[in-house]
Amino acid sequence: MPSSEPVDDITCQSRSPGSEEANEHTHLKLKSQFCYPGWDATFSSRVFLSLYEEEEASEHPEWPEEYDMMDMGSGFLFNTSETTHTHHPTIYFMLRLFDSIRGFHKGYLDLSGRHPERYYELQSQWNRFLCGLLSFGAETRTSQERDSFDIADSRLKRWRRFQIKWHLPESTSYGQLLKCTQSVLRELKQHPVPEFQVARLTDLPVEVLDHAIGLASTAQAKALSCTCHKLNDIGQRHIFRTWHMKLHVPPHVTPFNVEYSDIDLPLLAHYSRQDLEKNAEFVLSAPHISHRVQKLVLTDEWWVNRRAHPHDNNPFALGMDFYKSVTQTFASVLRAASNLSTLALYNLEISVELARRIAETPTLHTLELHLCHIPHTVRKKLVADATLVFPQIANLRVYMDSSFPETHSQWYSLLLCPHIRTLSVVQFGGGPFPAPDAVFWMKCRLNNLERLSLDNIDSGDLAELAEFLLNSGTAMAYLTHFKLHMDWGVPDSEVLTLLLALQTAPLEVLVLEGLAEAEFVIFEQIISQYPDLVALTLVRRQNRNQHHNKFALWPHASWEYASYFQGFKALRHFCWNFRTEYWDATPSTLLAFESGFSSPSPSAKDHLDFDLADEVPPYFLDSHWMALPFAAHCPTLQSFSLMDRTVDMVCRIHRSAITGATALTPKYYPTHSSVSWNVQQWNTTASHWPILSPLAKPRSG
Repeated sequence: MPSSEPVDDITCQSRSPGSEEANEHTHLKLKSQFCYPGWDATFSSRVFLSLYEEEEASEHPEWPEEYDMMDMGSGFLFNTSETTHTHHPTIYFMLRLFDSIRGFHKGYLDLSGRHPERYYELQSQWNRFLCGLLSFGAETRTSQERDSFDIADSRLKRWRRFQIKWHLPESTSYGQLLKCTQSVLRELKQHPVPEFQVARLTDLPVEVLDHAIGLASTAQAKALSCTCHKLNDIGQRHIFRTWHMKLHVPPHVTPFNVEYSDIDLPLLAHYSRQDLEKNAEFVLSAPHISHRVQKLVLTDEWWVNRRAHPHDNNPFALGMDFYKSVTQTFASVLRAASNLSTLALYNLEISVELARRIAETPTLHTLELHLCHIPHTVRKKLVADATLVFPQIANLRVYMDSSFPETHSQWYSLLLCPHIRTLSVVQFGGGPFPAPDAVFWMKCRLNNLERLSLDNIDSGDLAELAEFLLNSGTAMAYLTHFKLHMDWGVPDSEVLTLLLALQTAPLEVLVLEGLAEAEFVIFEQIISQYPDLVALTLVRRQNRNQHHNKFALWPHASWEYASYFQGFKALRHFCWNFRTEYWDATPSTLLAFESGFSSPSPSAKDHLDFDLADEVPPYFLDSHWMALPFAAHCPTLQSFSLMDRTVDMVCRIHRSAITGATALTPKYYPTHSSVSWNVQQWNTTASHWPILSPLAKPRSG
């Protein structure tokens, strides 16, 4: 239920067509001032509020002013005095008018709401359109009686003026427009009285609105904020939580076509930097926005294209002086964001100056490095000098790609962030990674590490990391969560080596995704080392072609594995991808046979809770019964799950305080659906554990 205060300077959905020209200048002004993060600076999607606005935008894509003045073929600027911006009219203008008047009379409309003020304005436009159309029709019937060339030419000119006035394309005929108008008039005859809105969204308390917008996506929050001043004030606290700054490469420029064209890349880089500087100027000039930024995303697309170019004579290479000013621009926004908590760097070179600016941001606690590069000079300084560090960073996420060996230098971020509590390392590609220097592992300290996630880590890196953990006396003193995810199956021998390296860690949550064999020896080792484990997740790869967490055949029966669980003292959750015949269902009638047709069925009541309101289903799936042997051997077990890409089934385990009888409550989730049950406490989402706050006083080890 929309609000009653439409924002005057933003074109709202179904706004009367006559006001569009009046608001065009204001709309462009808002766009040029970067009303929302990343509009021109990042070429991101805009907010569509008007009817058919998205269809219009797809036919007339908007580009920054600098690129509009540029000849895409030559890379040079046109004379701005001779440049005109022409937009061809479309039928969407009239369709918006038709559907808007329908919406008021039939009781449906848009985010702007059905209010008398908007209706009177819209009705005025509708009446003017009808008068013009009927006047033209009357003249047409009169001229048909005395047809001549001059009269026909005059009629065509008059029709063309009518098309221009109402933004109609030349292909639109009078008959087509008349037919559509008659259709609207028939609907208005059926619904002669407009339905105005009584209840409004803004009638809700501010706390409720704030919570609702907080649950919305950024795009949805933008759309709501565009509707009225009240929602705009609330929405700004959410839509500016993340701010993107990008050194952009225009989409028409790629590493594959640049050498076959005469595009002036230095000039393009100049305008990309100007665009970046405008983005920064807007943040610096608006403290009410910079103070709301909690996550800052810095991206260099020129570095991406430089990597992708196949030749040594790289046209995307930019000079040191160029990047010096870019770094200063990034640093200025870092200083202005006084409440910044997360910094994400994409394809950037972490210079000494940038590192110092990051270290000077006291509120920062999470750092993400996506395919970045730490140059040799910085790596040498990190090894020799321990003063260049980020002591406030508690969460570090690193993403590497074997196709770009320089991204492997991000391992040195462990020296930059010596006090991290969570660490996530994600590696892409199938090629080998260059090994870090031996002195790196000698200087590495992870005395505060509590949660570690390794995703598709290279075998060489995994071996070196395991050796480091084994030889380090303090790196695992507080490690409670560990996850290893591998797309390719890992032999049991390598898994055992890794478990031995982790034997001194006080693990509570263990996740191993990618077991190649999954024999009993893995269970024996886990139970021997971690009898106080709280959650365990095991995923097997059925063969070399299976790379996802799908159901897989295990080498033994499920109840044979269950017998090992009697060694756990505090295990509450177990999840694995043991394949069962999903459609091997048991008819509920069989439970009646087992109970001697007593009512209700004691078997169903004592052991199974279907969580249905009215009726018992005609059958039930058998996969959850697999939990009974595990629950019998492990009295502390509270939930049993099956994984098929996501959590496919969660079986809650309840025990009667009087009789001790076990009852199961299964809940099935369709594959790839969002799981309402919070499994993040036992496993990661997006390859990283939930963030932790920095320690008031880091542990010395």
